[in-house]
Amino acid sequence: MNLRQLRAFVLIAEHRSIRAAARALFVTQPAATRSLRDLEQSVGAELVRRSARGVELTTYGEALYKRAVIILQETRRAQEEIGQMLDGEGGTLNLAISSSALTALPAALMAFRARMPRVAVSFNEVAPPYSHEQLESGRYDLLVQTEYDGDIEDGFARRTLFTLPMAIGARAGHPLRHARSLADLHGALWLLPGNIQAPSNLLRLAFDAHGLPPPRDVIPCQSIAIALAIMAESDALGIFVRALFDHQLMPRPLRMMPLSHELPAARVSILTRADSPPTPAAQCFIDCLMAARSSPAGKRPKAADRPVIIGAGPRR
Repeated sequence: MNLRQLRAFVLIAEHRSIRAAARALFVTQPAATRSLRDLEQSVGAELVRRSARGVELTTYGEALYKRAVIILQETRRAQEEIGQMLDGEGGTLNLAISSSALTALPAALMAFRARMPRVAVSFNEVAPPYSHEQLESGRYDLLVQTEYDGDIEDGFARRTLFTLPMAIGARAGHPLRHARSLADLHGALWLLPGNIQAPSNLLRLAFDAHGLPPPRDVIPCQSIAIALAIMAESDALGIFVRALFDHQLMPRPLRMMPLSHELPAARVSILTRADSPPTPAAQCFIDCLMAARSSPAGKRPKAADRPVIIGAGPRR
C-alpha cells in the first residue's frame, strides 16, 4: 500500500468512475486501474464493483476509504507543517465558521494574513454533521461553531472563543412581535440550523429550560442567507445570539422579540481534531481569533447588545 495507490482509490471512490479519477490524476485509465488492482492485492480484498451507476465501493472499500482520506490529509498537513516551519509560509488552511464568530473574524483574518500571507485560506459555512465529518477526516483544519454550555463528548478538542446570551428574532410587523414568553411562540414556524431531531439542538434546549415541549413546525436551514431572506418576508422565527444584529449581514426589517425571561447562553467554540495537532498555520489562525475577540471589531458583546443569527447547531 502506498500513497499513489490510496490517492487513486480515493478519487475513484469520490468520482464513482475510474476514467474521471484518471483525468483528475493526469494519468491514463489503465494506469489508474492498475493502481486500484495493486491496492486490492495489497489489502487482500475487493474494494470496488462496477454497476450500471458506475463504480461502487464494497464494504471493504467503504472501510478503507474513511482511513485513506485521513491518511492523505495527514500527509498533506505534515508536508505543509514542515514547509511552514522552514519558511513560515505556504500551504492551505480550510475553515468552517459559524456566523456568530463574525465579530472576531475580520480582525483575525487581517492579523493572520499579515503573519502568514502566502497561506491560501478557504472559508466554509458550518453545516453539521457534514462539517464535523470534514473536520474528522482532516479536510477542515478547524471549525468554529455555536453550541450550548456544558461538556460535549464528540472526540474533538475545543477552546471557548466567547459566550453569548441568546434571543428570538422576527421580522418587523410580525403578528407575534409583542410576545413575552416562549409559550406564546410555541405554535409559530421556526427556522433552525442543525438537526431538528438532535436532543441538544438550540431550539429544543431553549424550550426545555422553561419546561416547554419543543415546537413542531420547524424547518432545518443550514444557509444563513436563505434563513434571513425567509424570515424577512414571512412569519418564520429564528433563534439568535445577541451580538451582531447591527452587522451588515442582518436585514434591517428583523427585530429581537422582547421576551420577559432570559434564554440559555450559547458558547462559540473552536474545534480541532484531538488526535492531530494543528499545523502552524491553523494554530496561528486560532491565536488570531483568540486575540481578535477582545479587539474593537471583535469586542465581546454585552447582554444589552442586539442579536445575530447563529450559523450552526451543537453536536453532542
